[in-house]
Amino acid sequence: MQLIEHIDAAAMADGLAFEIGQAIDQALLDRGRALIALAGGRTPMPAYRKLAGQQRDWSKVTVLATDERWVDAGHPLRNEDEIVDAMQAARGLNLCRLVPAKAEYPPLAAWANQVLAELSQPFDLVLLGMGGDAHTASLFPAADGLSAAMDLRAEADAFVITPNPLPPEAPHARITLGRRRLLNARQHIIALSGAVKRDVLFDANSRQQPDRQPISAFLAPGLNMTIHWSP
Repeated sequence: MQLIEHIDAAAMADGLAFEIGQAIDQALLDRGRALIALAGGRTPMPAYRKLAGQQRDWSKVTVLATDERWVDAGHPLRNEDEIVDAMQAARGLNLCRLVPAKAEYPPLAAWANQVLAELSQPFDLVLLGMGGDAHTASLFPAADGLSAAMDLRAEADAFVITPNPLPPEAPHARITLGRRRLLNARQHIIALSGAVKRDVLFDANSRQQPDRQPISAFLAPGLNMTIHWSP
């Protein structure tokens, strides 16, 4: 596990874009295609904009979000739309969606699992974020559905998660990639900012309690993991 501390958010965006681009280009060289899973949220979006400005055959690159809120396409809280907007300069990029355009209730993971069944190969890279409660993707502590999503023996790739309590800024059920599917990657990155989150990450790494601090499931020895942090 490697920790890279950047002087500011702009420097982190540059570093993230460079490392993601390297992983994509290596995959294109080795296998002719690249498959990456990206976190939503504010922290990585500047990096995605810089990444989209890199020159490559984007038609051979497939991206999906690590998790998505159960909201309709076009909703301001939709991670996939945010990623598409940030990467609009990447002409030809393939985006696979975890939630259908019309998110009718009840939330179901069937759509996402069908999509993922066609993407059975390991991810070339997974970029994760982390919340102040040590959640990553939509693997929230004490959430309804967490146990199934964290089960390494689970047959499904995607799960319905309902945070408990629901965050007031995003009070929606989620579809998330499960722990097993997120771990099935050649390379991992965690991107986070602020001293508080860095302390949470270090605490999760020392305690190794994935049920209480889900990010710790991705801090185990042996992963090809880089952590990018900025103040």
